[in-house]
Amino acid sequence: MEKVREQAMVCVGRAVFFSYLAISMVMLGFMFDLVLFFRSGAVLTVTLSTVLLWFVQTAHLREPSKTETWLLLDQKYRPQNDHAIRAFGQIMKEVYGYFATAAIWIGLALAIASLVFTQVSIRFMFNF
Repeated sequence: MEKVREQAMVCVGRAVFFSYLAISMVMLGFMFDLVLFFRSGAVLTVTLSTVLLWFVQTAHLREPSKTETWLLLDQKYRPQNDHAIRAFGQIMKEVYGYFATAAIWIGLALAIASLVFTQVSIRFMFNF
């Protein structure tokens, strides 16, 4: 089952990477205002984490043969019996949970950065 976990990390990690690439492009669009820069990143990252949490909740219901992880596995590593299919669902749940947790922490860091720059910009405006 370790091969399944490795392939699941690659597949889900690649999807999350492309999501973060899109999020960073939106953030770069707001580079003129640092508060909007961090706030847009926080909102989109929390949205990504919500989607990943939904995948965590529904991972055991998915047909393994309809996942990208299944397609990338060699024939000898694909689960064949009911126990292996349940283990496959559990592994996918853990992998989605790992990336959802990371997304939540990144979203929290971006939200805190947004609040810090909001305070800095308010103090900067009233000093002049």
